[in-house]
Amino acid sequence: MAHTPSGADYQTVPTRLSTDANEIIALLRPLIAKDPVRLTVLGSVAQVLEEPTADGWCLAVPGSADIAARSSPVTPVVVVGHWADPDARAELVAALRGLPDLAAINGPLPWSAEIAEQAVPISHRMDQRLFRLDTLVPPTGVPGSTRRAGEGDRPLLLDWYRAFAEEAEARSMDLERSVDRMLASGGAWLWIDREPVSLAVRRVPAEGSARVGPVYTPRAHRGHGYGSAVTAVATQDILDDGAIPVLFTDLANPTSNGIYQRLGYRPVGDYVSVAVGPPAG
Repeated sequence: MAHTPSGADYQTVPTRLSTDANEIIALLRPLIAKDPVRLTVLGSVAQVLEEPTADGWCLAVPGSADIAARSSPVTPVVVVGHWADPDARAELVAALRGLPDLAAINGPLPWSAEIAEQAVPISHRMDQRLFRLDTLVPPTGVPGSTRRAGEGDRPLLLDWYRAFAEEAEARSMDLERSVDRMLASGGAWLWIDREPVSLAVRRVPAEGSARVGPVYTPRAHRGHGYGSAVTAVATQDILDDGAIPVLFTDLANPTSNGIYQRLGYRPVGDYVSVAVGPPAG
């Protein structure tokens, strides 16, 4: 089934538009299985689509790596593949322009950035680097200890998720559902030095990889190694599950890039996340 924007004066191209969660998962899973590290965010999209409240959207070129998908109206559209066919790219650009409540687009460079620039006004751009870890080098001498966050920590996690989103200008986060999801999976870790001082979250493995993030330390507690220590704990938790730990860094933040590399993370590729701005005029 092909999809052609209303009023377009060109032949249909072999794209498939779907809002059916099961169909989207069926399109995503084979791609994720081939490269679970580079497609870690699509892995998260597929996981969320399994929830009964999911409200997904997807445009794909079946049989190729060209796919754009999101798990709900408040999460980013993840664009992967080259979209080299001009008709298919035109379909995607038109679909993005008409997508209600589009807040953000992300994906590997350079194609996702090119498509975003063609489709929407951009209010903020963050260039990112994806890292993976094979051997952990945990930090030493960091004061304090760690524990897994529980339901009683929910107000703190919500506050810290909001603070992280504000600092990162991450407008497309479903904060409450994200926190509840992490608490339910046991994936949120706190570093404690007389009080909670840092947070690292790890996702559930998707086809063999699991992402760390967000990692957040309030400004008053930075500079003591807490973020490194709690990230190492979340990373080890993933390794204990037999999965590959991955994470994204903001290329404009040399501190975090250095911290993660000292833990043993190595670069895989460059990505971009763009926030969609208000319509021009």
